[in-house]
Formats: sequence, C-alpha cells, structure tokens
Amino acid sequence: MTKLKIIMKGEIINLCLPTLEFAKGDVWYKWLNKPIIIKNLKNHYRKLNNTKKKQEKFFLTNRNKRVLFVISTKDHIYKGIVSLSSIDKDQKTCEIALISDPTIEPYLAPYTGLEAIALMTSYAFDKMKMKKINGAGNLNLKRWQQRMELFGYQFNFFEKNLDKTKDKNKLNYFVSCNYENYKYLKKRRKKLWDNLASMTLRIKKLPKVSFQDMQMNLINQKKIEYYKNIFNL
Repeated sequence: MTKLKIIMKGEIINLCLPTLEFAKGDVWYKWLNKPIIIKNLKNHYRKLNNTKKKQEKFFLTNRNKRVLFVISTKDHIYKGIVSLSSIDKDQKTCEIALISDPTIEPYLAPYTGLEAIALMTSYAFDKMKMKKINGAGNLNLKRWQQRMELFGYQFNFFEKNLDKTKDKNKLNYFVSCNYENYKYLKKRRKKLWDNLASMTLRIKKLPKVSFQDMQMNLINQKKIEYYKNIFNL
C-alpha cells in the first residue's frame, strides 16, 4: 500500500490524507468492526458490520463534506481517523470526532488520540477559521472528556434527564471549544500540544472531581432540595 501524504506532523503521531485506495483497502473498514474501538460509539456504528464496500461509499460520500485525516504512528502504521463534520461555513462551527486503535503502540494509546484532537483543533481554527468546535461522548468517556479540557473543550450539558437514562454510563454529554479559549491556550503554550512530558504532567494534575461530576452532583442535590420544599408546602 502506498504511504499516505502527511498533512500535519505531531510529536508522537502524524495526520495523513486518506485516499480512495486506502478507503478500499484492508485497514480502514476493520476499525469499525473491532469491539475495543467501537465499544463507546453509538449503536449505529456498533451494529454496522462494516465492509470494504461500505467504507468506500462512506469515503466517496463524505470526502467533500468532512475533513478526514488518518492517524498514523511515526512508523507509518495507520491506527484511526480524526474528523470534522457538520461544517457550517457561515456560523463557522463544526463537530470533531475520532476513533483510534489502542492495541497499536499501546504504551502511547492514552496520548495519541489527544494529540490527534489537538492537531485537528488547531487545523480547524487556524486553517479553516472556525469559531467553535463541538464534540460529544458518554459517561464511559468522562475522564477522556476531562483530558480534552486541557485543549479548551468545556462541558456544556447532558443529552437528556439523568432519571430517564437506565444506564448512566451511556448518558451522552456535549462539549465545545471556542476560538477565544484556543487562542488563550496557544498563547500560553505556543501550541495546544507542546510536548508529551508537559501533557502527561497536566493530566496528572487534573482535579479528581471534574466539572462534569460537579454538575451531576449539583443537579441531584438541587433536585432533592427543590422537591423537599415543594412537598412541605
């Protein structure tokens, strides 16, 4: 297989431009069939049963609608995709997402996705002149969400009422990063991902109780207090 063109060079990964040949090949489609990769994705992806034909169709349908970059190790081993979708050129907003195979270079797995997010965030703001980037996840990924806060992604809200969700770990949340936060962090560090040593240290210093945790606790406590007052009327 021909090596993909490198679009952005990082410290521990590179981002490459996918081709039709790559989309039709033996690598990309398999990512969406690996339980370890898709376990936290929406049901649509978990039940996709992806094939080469489906992957080719996805690529042809979306290559002009989305920004798609392949996550590559420094040894040119391709391990995932980071993308921008729902691109609104008028409002200057978009959505960011990624999938990555943690079995490839497992010792770097906790960090490769983060650097991919950092590189793609910079691309969206610097190259595409976006003003806001949205993202989503579920409570299984709340520590991942907290790490994304290091790049300016702030927790916004949950998808629906906590009481209506049978499995709290599958409750979806939404985050966003605006240009002002990006600009502030870039000024402090020169770039979002300055180096692995510094990012590792920041991760270790993250609060044990995240803002997401605080909001959940606050909602629950306020609810108890509110209805206690109502019932005592």
